[in-house]
Amino acid sequence: MTKKYARALYNVAVQQKDVKEVSNRINYIVDVMKAVPEFSQLLQTHQVSTEDKITILKNVLKDNISSLEVELISDILEHNNILILSDIAKHFEYLVETDSNLVNMTITSAKELSAEEVDHIQSSIESHLNKKVDVRTETDKSLIGGVRLRVGNIVIDNTISRRLDMLKNTLTQA
Repeated sequence: MTKKYARALYNVAVQQKDVKEVSNRINYIVDVMKAVPEFSQLLQTHQVSTEDKITILKNVLKDNISSLEVELISDILEHNNILILSDIAKHFEYLVETDSNLVNMTITSAKELSAEEVDHIQSSIESHLNKKVDVRTETDKSLIGGVRLRVGNIVIDNTISRRLDMLKNTLTQA
């Protein structure tokens, strides 16, 4: 079901020449649902009507939602669990990557990286994959140091916290 929704969303986004913006908005909505569990719970409850949920959604997200996303979410709320939106977003990104020779990469680090550091990582991955790389950066202080790269569905974890976990596992097994 999620692939059908993603394909339909992608086709409309291509027709409207708005693929990148639709991608950004869908991912923003998914991020808000993850960051604010109460918002996600509100969208899941059967005690609030779909119309009220859509009204709340429009009020909360204002400039970060278009009629296309409203229509998609309304249909999901009527027929399915809103939690499938995350899977729809993932498959939408897959379609974007496959059709445009573009791959998304998330760089997670303990501290904010400089533009030069991000550009260096981006160019290395682009030359290795022979694809254009769209970069998003995140910070997570729990990583202590190093970087974690998520390129498509591949994760390269070169963080200090990961190395400490591996060392801990090695020592406890010895």
